[in-house]
Amino acid sequence: MRAVQAMFIVVGVLCAVPARAAAPVEAGKVYSGSEGEQVAVVPLSPVESKKALLQVQGTGSELDGKVLPYEVDDSSGDNAYYRTELRGRRWSTLIMRSSGGGRRIYYLNVPGRRDGITVTFDEARTKTLKGEDVYAQHQKQKADGTVTRLMAFDRKAETAQAEKSLSEPVKSMNAACGTSATVAIDWNSISDELLKTYSISSYCESPFTALEKLCASPEGKKAVQAQVKEVSCRFGDAMKLEVQGGKVAWTTAKDAANQEEFATKYYTENLESARGQGEKLAERLRLEQIRVCTDGKGHYVAMMPHETQRVELAYGDAKRLVKVASPPWVLTGYHFLEPRFFNKTMNPSFRGLDMRVYSEVELDEEKKTCAVRCGAQTIPFTLLESEKAQELVQKATIEPNPQKFVPYALLRDQKGRYYLVERGFHQSEERSFRVSIGPKGGLQQQKMTDIVSDSEGEIFATKKGELRLLVDRAAPSSWIENKKKIELRAVPIEENLPLIYNELGVYTGARLGTPCDDQ
Repeated sequence: MRAVQAMFIVVGVLCAVPARAAAPVEAGKVYSGSEGEQVAVVPLSPVESKKALLQVQGTGSELDGKVLPYEVDDSSGDNAYYRTELRGRRWSTLIMRSSGGGRRIYYLNVPGRRDGITVTFDEARTKTLKGEDVYAQHQKQKADGTVTRLMAFDRKAETAQAEKSLSEPVKSMNAACGTSATVAIDWNSISDELLKTYSISSYCESPFTALEKLCASPEGKKAVQAQVKEVSCRFGDAMKLEVQGGKVAWTTAKDAANQEEFATKYYTENLESARGQGEKLAERLRLEQIRVCTDGKGHYVAMMPHETQRVELAYGDAKRLVKVASPPWVLTGYHFLEPRFFNKTMNPSFRGLDMRVYSEVELDEEKKTCAVRCGAQTIPFTLLESEKAQELVQKATIEPNPQKFVPYALLRDQKGRYYLVERGFHQSEERSFRVSIGPKGGLQQQKMTDIVSDSEGEIFATKKGELRLLVDRAAPSSWIENKKKIELRAVPIEENLPLIYNELGVYTGARLGTPCDDQ
């Protein structure tokens, strides 16, 4: 409040000059920008009314030379806003902000400029400023209708501007899609208040930006060319999109969110692909993203789109592909766990993962090259053409990963005998267990007779004895055979995957459903 009142302090001695007395104004100030922009601020009497006249010049905007009435809003504390009505909308032409230490920064805000113009107090122009002249000019502009026209809402001009703004995304979409689609805004569905408050063109452009992105895909472009001829836009209670007979009917709403995503989802799920026969665009786009590589020996690795990890791998031959187990979320779908191939040069602790036991498919879209890295060994593959890749995946059956069990716990006694507990690989079988016991390279699967699982751990009963696997590592796990108890030492699974898969013998010859199965 003090900051704003200080702007209105009358400098000098007030003289009883008739012209001054006739105009209800106080002494004003001028603020100038670095490129000749300026704004004269003339407070109206009394200062406590918080009203003023502002005259803007040198900005190249429609405010130049105009003297409009303003209200001073200093309710936010150290900041102040000079607000008026411009084309029926509330507009802050001059903004004062406090930057601490008593320093104030002034911004001149005019139509047509995205950023405010920094202005500073101009002592020389302030000395020559005559508030009475500014007031007289305001009165003249009020009389000839200039002020009214500038402040009043002009629906016709607003709708014309909105249509002009919308023409740009329409033009861009048509260029990207090779179409000549037209657009029509249902102005009867848009009130003056909506027009004043919201950017109508921004709300109506969402179906066009979504179409333009779809046209980046050859399949998407074909579908748009065949099924989109004209687009209408209206406001309603909720978002809605319909496409029928080449006509796109788009309904938006003032509180609508993620409009482009909404439109994209509708198009992909409802537009037909260029192949016809009821096939939706979504399926064709999915196929279009598929990449397939081959080693030339009848083995293929397919890279299919995936929602969370970018791609999902499948491996096999031309008739049968099996899904490769997805890696943890911190890795892309191009990686896969492959403990049979160890790469000592990789990072042993990447976001908590030992990358030495992960292999990957290496795809370079630009160079159109492909390879499979199994541990430290890289096998060159050939990237198939898109049409052939799609055809192969469509004809092949895609089956679940062939793994049945994965390591759950590994223990060892003092004589070098190992006790491997495995659990079901698939989520629905995670509580299925099997136990194998024996020396390295000779573990034998035990016939299970009972399994007990509680908060303390698990007891796996076999025909030969019981394996007590305890959660509390302070109390060691044990093997009990003929009432004789043998304490066992836990062997960390994550640190010993190569040992488990390559040396214990349990997984010898097993297929893990990875691109390294045949290497």
